[in-house]
Amino acid sequence: MAFRIYCGALATDGRRYPHQALVIDKGRIVAWEPYDPAHTAGIQPPDVDARDLIALPGMIDLHVHGGFGRDMMEGTPEAIRAIAQRLALHGVTAFLVTPLTAPWHAIRRCIEAAREVRWNGTDGARVLGCHMEGPFINPKRAGAQPPEYIRPPSVRELETELGNLINELRVATLAPELEGAREVIQYLTQEGVIVSIGHSDATYEQTVQAIEWGARHATHTFNAMRPFQHRDPGLAGAVMLHDELTAEIIWDNVHTHAATAQLLIKAKGATRVICVSDGATGVGMPDGYTFELWGHRAVVQEGAARMAETGGLAGSTVAMDACLRHCAQTLGLEVASLVCAANPARALGYEMDLGTLRAGACADVLLWNPHTQKVEYTYIDGVLHDPHASLAGVPDPASN
Repeated sequence: MAFRIYCGALATDGRRYPHQALVIDKGRIVAWEPYDPAHTAGIQPPDVDARDLIALPGMIDLHVHGGFGRDMMEGTPEAIRAIAQRLALHGVTAFLVTPLTAPWHAIRRCIEAAREVRWNGTDGARVLGCHMEGPFINPKRAGAQPPEYIRPPSVRELETELGNLINELRVATLAPELEGAREVIQYLTQEGVIVSIGHSDATYEQTVQAIEWGARHATHTFNAMRPFQHRDPGLAGAVMLHDELTAEIIWDNVHTHAATAQLLIKAKGATRVICVSDGATGVGMPDGYTFELWGHRAVVQEGAARMAETGGLAGSTVAMDACLRHCAQTLGLEVASLVCAANPARALGYEMDLGTLRAGACADVLLWNPHTQKVEYTYIDGVLHDPHASLAGVPDPASN
């Protein structure tokens, strides 16, 4: 049955439109209908009265490892589905399962589980594929990636260890300055995988070379990469300057200062930056909560996850709604919706179906409360995500 969501406003594709009713039928957005707020007293089910809320396209997280006490590297469909259910409560309607640097058998198991969930679906956010972060990274910029499992880039090893699971990869992070990287970048690009430069000590010149080989993305810009300096612009400088690269940013105000996030958007333009959560097991968990990144202990302290051994950051403790909030508070909801929804959809080639509220797109909608700065409701394919549904044993998240 078709229904309407009467919104105080909707924001999509970089613009805001006041007093619109979204018409939804069979899981798709059919049209927008402007309404007079003085003449809507008779809104009746199945229509939805959301006149105090703002409709935004569902967010897409291209880089998330887990959350709410669960880890994608558990390698089970149940773990991924449990995380997907919680992500939907935070306004995420699609995501990439992100295995980290680990033994190949563990990476395979994670990708196999993601494939099963992509085929059979979830009760929450949809799986679009995988973002393989490592193992072809630079030990000097390992960050929280387990250093003992870092491998030199090798097409032969990639083919041997993954086989047809390569078809599940949408993004792969690697360090282009390493021997063998050129062949891997060109191979992955030919396979339709977006090559992302990250956990890398690449110079400016090496980054430009990687772009020529086919790299088109940058992993959590400024984190775990050679920084910008005025005599050595480095990888970070190349990311800001070259339009060929889309740039991830973890806007949690821990990994990245708000002014730095603004600088990146100003340098690249609002359509070339993508907010990601880089959420780890500690998302939504209280201070003192401990978890492991493949044998290395991390702990949540003062709202940040840190490695017990080094004190370095161990992924974030926020979901995408925090990134949306931080961006919106600084640059407005119009820009926030671009970097959290439209841009990741475009990067993956889903711009006609996801990340937008245009007519014809999937009815993936979040309703944002401008007063509390939180997600109130999430619709996926026009179906309201039920926060009271079974959550597969996932603990209740703490407030972010």
